[in-house]
Amino acid sequence: MTDKLRNESAEQELKGIGQQVKGKVQEGAGKITGNEDLEAEGNLNQAGGRVREKMGEAGRNVADALDPDRDKP
Repeated sequence: MTDKLRNESAEQELKGIGQQVKGKVQEGAGKITGNEDLEAEGNLNQAGGRVREKMGEAGRNVADALDPDRDKP
């Protein structure tokens, strides 16, 4: 169970990082083109990505707390 939680959490962290990158690109494109809507969408994607990444970190921490001896030899 903890391995599944750990894997799903890592996936969410990576997706969150990817969402942040997408948002940064959108923000930059919006600034370059003067498209305020695209820039705002980019900012929202970055914020959502940060939340998703932190949720993944929290899930991983829960998995570690449930199975503290997992990484010990």
